[in-house]
Amino acid sequence: MQEFFQRLSENRTNPRLWFERLVIFREPDQEHFIRSVTFQRGLNLVWAKEPAPGSEKGVRAAGHGVGKTSLCLLLRYCLGDSARTVSELRDELFEHFPQGGVAVVLHLEDEAYSIYRSFNPYVEGQFSAGRDIEQLLREKSGQAFKTFEQQLADSILANTFPRQIPDTGQSIEWRHVLAWMTRDQGSRFKSFFAWREGEGTGLQRSRQDPPIVMRTLLGLMEQAESDLMTDLAKLELDRVDAEKQVLEIQREPEVIRRRIESNLRAWCGLPDALPMYSDDLFKDSVAEQIRLAEQQAKDKLAAMDAQYDVLQQELADIRVEEKELTAQSDKAGLLYDIAEAARRNDEEAYRSIAEKLLNLAELPGQCEHASIEFQRCTHIQAEIQRLQMSADLKDGRDKKALESAMADAAATAVAALGRKTQLDGSLKEVSLRLERKNKDYRKARLARDSLVVDAGRGEQLLSELERWQRSAGSDEATAEIAAAEAKSETLKRDADSARVRLNTLQSDRSSREKHLSELMEILTRELLDDGAFGCFDSRDESRPFRLSMRGGEAYRVLEVLLGDLTCLVDSGNRGSDFPGFVIHDCPREADMSSGLYENYLLLVERIQKECFGNEPPFQYIVTTTTPPPAFRDKQYLRLELDPSKDDGLLFKQRMQ
Repeated sequence: MQEFFQRLSENRTNPRLWFERLVIFREPDQEHFIRSVTFQRGLNLVWAKEPAPGSEKGVRAAGHGVGKTSLCLLLRYCLGDSARTVSELRDELFEHFPQGGVAVVLHLEDEAYSIYRSFNPYVEGQFSAGRDIEQLLREKSGQAFKTFEQQLADSILANTFPRQIPDTGQSIEWRHVLAWMTRDQGSRFKSFFAWREGEGTGLQRSRQDPPIVMRTLLGLMEQAESDLMTDLAKLELDRVDAEKQVLEIQREPEVIRRRIESNLRAWCGLPDALPMYSDDLFKDSVAEQIRLAEQQAKDKLAAMDAQYDVLQQELADIRVEEKELTAQSDKAGLLYDIAEAARRNDEEAYRSIAEKLLNLAELPGQCEHASIEFQRCTHIQAEIQRLQMSADLKDGRDKKALESAMADAAATAVAALGRKTQLDGSLKEVSLRLERKNKDYRKARLARDSLVVDAGRGEQLLSELERWQRSAGSDEATAEIAAAEAKSETLKRDADSARVRLNTLQSDRSSREKHLSELMEILTRELLDDGAFGCFDSRDESRPFRLSMRGGEAYRVLEVLLGDLTCLVDSGNRGSDFPGFVIHDCPREADMSSGLYENYLLLVERIQKECFGNEPPFQYIVTTTTPPPAFRDKQYLRLELDPSKDDGLLFKQRMQ
């Protein structure tokens, strides 16, 4: 073991990511901090001390609700975790400490950063380079936390390959890695890939994708394997599409024929039992019924055309009548205006009499009462003469003639007004007739247009049906099906070949995988005796790290712990992209015996002290209600919480 770990210590010496300090504030200044916790590289224990039996009652009698999980969630909050459990804690703390927040000193790739995040979800966090939290809060000149979050993701994933899930193309993101590093307590360490309980990890496939993320972070995804997985995924999709195309080509003529037959039967309301065609002249068929319906539609169309022509002529006649009545009404109105002007002795109107006389003299058409042209009507000629006499009056001369002309004009005005009223009534009646006739015309036009469509629909459908019947079994159709089947078969062979090459490549275990398997075996042998052994299989989608022991849930939990510990210890290896940081929240409570759990922690201490000189390339934070084992060095216990007193709680008060 010593020689093996000596090889590990020759690689990376510092964790890529680790916390140095966490401070909880009631208000963001040095005088209002609630609690400060310091951390170190390697093992960090947070112990919720349980009071002696019988010494306390109620909530103070157990090490629960004191802040173990809350501490883990605050660390996740400062790493940009936005999971539901983190958000719920932040909102709860905001209710109790509306001006409060949490600050950390975080080391990323050998650089220290101070970070502050408010409990107020609407206040943006900030960060600055260096370890001076107080200066960051005092000067408030830090950069936005989102900038650091992006920097964190870019740094951790800088050398990760591939950056996308080969099968789906989904990008591997910081939140996926963070889910593995900081297992949700609700998952209860049920399996190695149970990272989040209920809310998921954000990966598209809950079973296949976490193993790919693991292999990517551990440096187990070679270029050839990634390319093969991508090619295989594409070949499988193309093969499925090709098989669908074969089925569609084979079914297309039949599907279209059935659709056409269905349309033909529905058009004439024919039953499904009636055959499409019949060789017997005395037996009915769909085709015969379609031809009869089409001939009936053509006969009906001919009758409709005749009715349509009659309506068009009637509509034209009414429009001519309306036009003539409108002209006569306008003429009667003109006569009334002239006579009324003369009666009022309107000199200004006299000046326009000449123009009106000209219009009157040129009136076209016939007088309705005398049935003669206007220009031969004695009434119109007499009126023209009187108006001419009135137009000759100058400077008030011949007053008697003027008075006589005015009297005649009054009579003329009365007659013209009566005539206009009569014509307006006739015009209104004609307009109503025109409106009704227009409606009849539009209705007939729509009916005719529908008949035009129906008259050719049957023949069109029958021609289309015959065309598809001829295409089925034709040389062209047979060749098209054969080509599609050949393409599908070629893609199937290519996919099978790619799958065999991928399995062969994966079976030839890389030096990295052999190294991890050897490390898992050493850790298992050091922790368990009696011939127990451990192994690692990166392709196992359930238990990549496996123990030979059979002991129920306790050994399943131990598989998860040893698997993460293997990745932690190996994180100093240059071939690994694992960040070298893990949080385990109360693994002892996940059905694990106290003796086995104590031996596990003592193994971590031994590795840290003997193999890395107390400067391991990882940070491991563990919360527990079980008393820490008898470590040779008390430095591993970073925080002791005590439910029996308020000062022993993480926030120094119990949340209600």
